[in-house]
Amino acid sequence: MLKVEMRSLEQEDLVLEEKDWAQALGIELTPELCREPLEIYCELSKNGDVISAKGWVQSKMVLECDRCLKGFESWFKSFFEVHYRPQCQEMETEEEFPEEQFEVVYFDGDILDIADQIRQTVLLSVPMRALCRDDCRGLCGGCGCDLNVESCQCQEPPADPRWDALKKLKF
Repeated sequence: MLKVEMRSLEQEDLVLEEKDWAQALGIELTPELCREPLEIYCELSKNGDVISAKGWVQSKMVLECDRCLKGFESWFKSFFEVHYRPQCQEMETEEEFPEEQFEVVYFDGDILDIADQIRQTVLLSVPMRALCRDDCRGLCGGCGCDLNVESCQCQEPPADPRWDALKKLKF
């Protein structure tokens, strides 16, 4: 599982290697984002009160192409690095935490759960613009045919009624 007891990090660093379905690991994700089991690698080390976790997550997700609207599978491998600190009654000042390239997460108790970090890493791997292939031609704006499969039979581009007011202007 993705839970680590704090006392196991007292003596030596720890390496987590898991390969299982997201639900079995306690990670809530939609089935589209995990078409294959998640493969997780995470190195945990403790330095004073700070626990450093860094590693990667990889799997296959099903996306919908933004141009042709067809579903396609895509492999991803995303890296993460986060530092965990115990939750204290008196929080340290901002000056003690210089701006760095990793996230600081506060936890409470003797068990550290990295499942939420894995979930965030998977969600951040979803591309903002998903394309089934780089040269995807998309759908015709007039007839809606898939331009990757067939040629459009439209005679001319469809008229956009938003421009009709400009056509009436005379200079």
